[in-house]
Amino acid sequence: MCYNGELFVGYQKSSMTNLTRDVLIKTIVADEMKSSNGIDYTKELKNVYHKWEHESSEILCKQYNKIVDSNLTVDSLSP
Repeated sequence: MCYNGELFVGYQKSSMTNLTRDVLIKTIVADEMKSSNGIDYTKELKNVYHKWEHESSEILCKQYNKIVDSNLTVDSLSP
């Protein structure tokens, strides 16, 4: 895991008992930022983070499951 100044990125598969909305958001953002061209990186990072922090937990779980090939549900998220 590395720290890019604002977000921890590069989360590896964690125990499902430790997954929170925050971890899902950061994982999704990190995945999306892999395709960033580097132009206005900080602005793009903030926009992508803002987009995902306002999504429902259900949508976050669906996107997370696509990224890490898992079956995470909203009920299994930690508070």
